[in-house]
Amino acid sequence: MKYKEKTLKNIESLTDLKIRVQELVYKEKYVILWNHIKQQHPNITEQEILNGLIYGFYKADNINEGRYISWSKFTSTVRLIRIVFEIHETHGDEFVLVITAFEEE
Repeated sequence: MKYKEKTLKNIESLTDLKIRVQELVYKEKYVILWNHIKQQHPNITEQEILNGLIYGFYKADNINEGRYISWSKFTSTVRLIRIVFEIHETHGDEFVLVITAFEEE
């Protein structure tokens, strides 16, 4: 799957970003790059990632423009999960691209 350039149209704050991400997740418009996640962090589940995207605390990535980080403790075993993601657009349709997710130590 080839992705077009990232888009952040009409996003003025992290609150706006979170609302947009929640809408996309609820519509099941997300792609999780499982190859990397399962190789490096095999205990991370889809539910943990989705919970982090919906309920987590958001921050812009200081290194990669257009990339964001979400943290969440909404897991069955209380642990802090970090999710790194971007918003992409392809054929006029937006989706959340989860780059990686892992347990914070």
